[in-house]
Amino acid sequence: MKKRVSVIGFLILALGFCASSAAQTKSGSTGLFHNDRLKLLSLPDRPIVGDSRARLVDGVWVSESLAPDRALVFPQQVRINCENYGPDDRRCVELSVTLAPTRISVGIQEIDTQEYAIDRWDDRGLIASYGGDESDLTSKCQKHVLTMDFASGAVSVSDIPTHMKGCEAFTVTNSYRLVRGEYYVDTTLNNDSDKPTQKAK
Repeated sequence: MKKRVSVIGFLILALGFCASSAAQTKSGSTGLFHNDRLKLLSLPDRPIVGDSRARLVDGVWVSESLAPDRALVFPQQVRINCENYGPDDRRCVELSVTLAPTRISVGIQEIDTQEYAIDRWDDRGLIASYGGDESDLTSKCQKHVLTMDFASGAVSVSDIPTHMKGCEAFTVTNSYRLVRGEYYVDTTLNNDSDKPTQKAK
């Protein structure tokens, strides 16, 4: 029977997760931040259910670009909870678990939250953002814009350069789409839990 360990079935429990796979990764595995046993179970997009006051979605961020230098260095599993309870109580909060894979292990690098201010919310979707403010020293060089389409389930975030003084290193907009699903560590002997099971004759 094939087994796999979910990385983020419950986000809080993920803090104690560290799956060693020394002598189990494929010999051809290359790259400092890569482990062949860390896999993505992806699912199709589906509508974002909720109402005019609350929407919740989860998945993993994947770069919109196929260029290797645009990919996230560390995989991220996220849950985004958006609430709209009036002018003074509306926000999206992203809870993220950043994984730290190496050739011999997969661990948790960081668990973090990020709050987005809601710029627009209607029956079709929402737009929220943070950063891009000169007074915010930690994110003045980029404005981060989150978009959701409720009907299709499409979710994306874009990191948009502000071109402010001192931000010359930030020249390109990077965009990421949310893929439904989760990362998991394949603990099978042959690292093949994602392969079709052969039926016994």
